[in-house]
Amino acid sequence: MSPVLRQAFTMAYYDELSIEEAGALLGVSAGTFKSRVFRARRYLIQQTQRSLVAPIRCATRTLSSSRRSPFAPSAVNSAEIPSLEVAFG
Repeated sequence: MSPVLRQAFTMAYYDELSIEEAGALLGVSAGTFKSRVFRARRYLIQQTQRSLVAPIRCATRTLSSSRRSPFAPSAVNSAEIPSLEVAFG
């Protein structure tokens, strides 16, 4: 996100300034400030949607490449599991 959009978003949502106050502080009209806040929100929504979709696709590719069900229990050696005595003793 560009610094201009970040600043507008911060002033609107974190500093809770009105549109007129924030526009006056930045030296822009209220309409310009509103469009910056709108573009910042749109950018954040797009980034959030991408971050929610990408890890799921990546994880399914790696799990399906093993040719096993990702929910199937895996065989674990008892030597690989630390005993409670070692962990807490």
